[in-house]
Amino acid sequence: MKSTIFPAMLALAVISTAASAFAQPKPPATRDQASTARQDTKFLEKANQGNVDEIELAQLALQKSNSDDVKNFAQRMIHDHNMLMENMKQFANQAGLQPPSHPSAATAAAKARLEALSGEAFDKAYIKAMVQDHSKDLAEFRTEAKTTGYPAFKSAVEQGEQVVREHLEMINQIAKKNGVAPAPVPAGD
Repeated sequence: MKSTIFPAMLALAVISTAASAFAQPKPPATRDQASTARQDTKFLEKANQGNVDEIELAQLALQKSNSDDVKNFAQRMIHDHNMLMENMKQFANQAGLQPPSHPSAATAAAKARLEALSGEAFDKAYIKAMVQDHSKDLAEFRTEAKTTGYPAFKSAVEQGEQVVREHLEMINQIAKKNGVAPAPVPAGD
């Protein structure tokens, strides 16, 4: 697996834990820190891939949609997901992660299904996909913000969470206008 997000911090934690292990027979806290770093790295990989996937589908929506609401949402997706990737770039670099070069297999399949649609059928399918995706993403951002132990990364994740929340609220409004079921937006903490 790729290196962890904060290798220097982990090395320091290992050294300090090892030094204190001689004085106290307690189990080292390094395991929790290492687990948190692995979780952070997995989240970061998934978030970066999600950004690429959102941009890919948004570009398709700009080409195929007849709805100004959908096109405006798609344009916002491109802008905001590029911004989110830029905000997470320093953490990805620290983790040794390369940005994804292409959409995921699931997104490629979703794109193929969407390409076969047009007009209202396309808009509804795209809206439904965005409602589902942003609902899932918001839950993942919320969980990561609560569990990461690294303050700078937590701040970036919380900013990302706010962006995803705004996206979900936007797509829910569009969904209601188009007869697509919206997703609940959990109250902020």
